[in-house]
Amino acid sequence: MAMWKEKRKRENARGSVLRGQGYEILGIGFVLLLLGFGILNLASPDREFSETENRMLEQRPDVQLSSVADGRFMKSFETWQTDQFVFRDGWIRLRTAADRMLGKKESGGVFLGEDGCLYEKPEKLGEAAWTSLYAIREFAGRHLELPVYLMLVPDAAGVKAEELPPFAPVEDQARQLEEIGAYLGDAVRQIPVYEALREHRDEYLYYRTDHHWTTLGAWYAYQEAAGAMGLEAAEAEGTEPPLYPVSDSFEGTLASVSGYRAEPDTISVYWPDSQPDLVVGYVQEQEESASLYASQKLKTRDQYGMFLNGNHPLVRIRTMAESSRRLLLVKDSYANCFVPYLTSQFQEIVLVDPRYYYGNLESLLEEGFTDVLFLYNLNTFLADDVLHLALEAPQQETQQQEAPQQEAAREAGSPTEG
Repeated sequence: MAMWKEKRKRENARGSVLRGQGYEILGIGFVLLLLGFGILNLASPDREFSETENRMLEQRPDVQLSSVADGRFMKSFETWQTDQFVFRDGWIRLRTAADRMLGKKESGGVFLGEDGCLYEKPEKLGEAAWTSLYAIREFAGRHLELPVYLMLVPDAAGVKAEELPPFAPVEDQARQLEEIGAYLGDAVRQIPVYEALREHRDEYLYYRTDHHWTTLGAWYAYQEAAGAMGLEAAEAEGTEPPLYPVSDSFEGTLASVSGYRAEPDTISVYWPDSQPDLVVGYVQEQEESASLYASQKLKTRDQYGMFLNGNHPLVRIRTMAESSRRLLLVKDSYANCFVPYLTSQFQEIVLVDPRYYYGNLESLLEEGFTDVLFLYNLNTFLADDVLHLALEAPQQETQQQEAPQQEAAREAGSPTEG
C-alpha cells in the first residue's frame, strides 16, 4: 500500500512537471507569435489605400507633445495599428466566417439583411451634425439673396428598415430627418426625399454590396429636387428613366469591410436622347474631360468611381444648356450619380467636396452663383467634422461685424459727460 502511494506521488509530481513545461511552451509560443506579428507589422511598409475597403488607411502618426498630452496620438496610433495590421483582409474574412457560424448578422458596422443585401449601420445624431447644421444655417443667413437648398439622403437601412435582422440596434433616420428639419426651419430650403424613396423601396434604389444609392434612387430624388428648385422634370411623368447598365460585377465597400458576400451589383448610367455638350474640369488635377463618366474605373474595384471619376476637391462643369443659372453644389459622393440629371438645367455646376477642399466657400460665391445645394448621404453628414470649416465667415468680415458691437458696448459702459 505504501509502495503504491509512493508510486502515485512520483507520477503526480512527474505530471505536474510536464504540465508546467507545457504551459511554459505555450507561453513562450504565444510571446514569440506576438513578437513575430509585431516585427512583421513594423517591417511591412504602410499601405496608403485599401483596394478591398476602398478607403484611405491611417499612416504612422508623428510623436508630438501636444498630441500625446491630449490623447490624439494614442487614438491615431491605435487606428494605424488596426489599419496596417499584417494580413488584415484575411483576418476580416476569417472573423466574418466565424461570426456567421455563430448566427451573428453584424460585422464591422454592416448588417446582413433578411433579403441578402448589406446595410450600413446608421450614425447617431450628435455634436458633429449639430455643428454642421449651425454652420449651414449661418451661411444661409449671410446670403439671403441666394436660395440655399439642403438634400439629406437616408441610407438603405433607413428606407428599408424591415429588411434588417430582428432587433438590430439602429437609429431611426426618419426621426433624425424630422429633428434636422425642425432645427433649420425656414432658414434653408429643404428637399425631403425620404417618403419618395420609401414609396419605391421595393425597387433597386441602393446597391446590395455598397453604401451608395443607385442611379435609379438618384432619379427619384431628382423628381423631388426639380419641384423644389424650379427645374424641369428629367422625363415625362409616368415614363421610365433612360438608364443603361455598364457593369454587372460591382462589389462595393460594405462587402469588403464586413467580409459578407452578396450578389454583385449592376451599375447603370443616365443617358437621355438629348443632352448638352459639356466640359468637366478637375481643378486641382488640372485635367479636363468631355464626359461625366470615367469608364476606366469599371476595370478597378472602385467601380462607383466611374461617376465623375471619383471624388475630387473642386470640379467645374460647363455646359451648353439653354440656361443662365449657375449652381454651387457642396457634396459627398452621393452627388456623383445625381449630377447627370442637373447638367441640362444649369450653365455651370461647381462641385465642392469639403473632405478634400481646404478653401472657403465665401470666395467661390464671388463668382456669381444663382443657387446653392448641399447634397449629402445622411450617414456621411452625421459623421462629418469638416463641413463647418469650409462654411466659416472670412475673418475680416467677422471682425467688421464685431467692431460696431464692441464700440456700442464701450459706449454703453462709459460714464456720461455732465
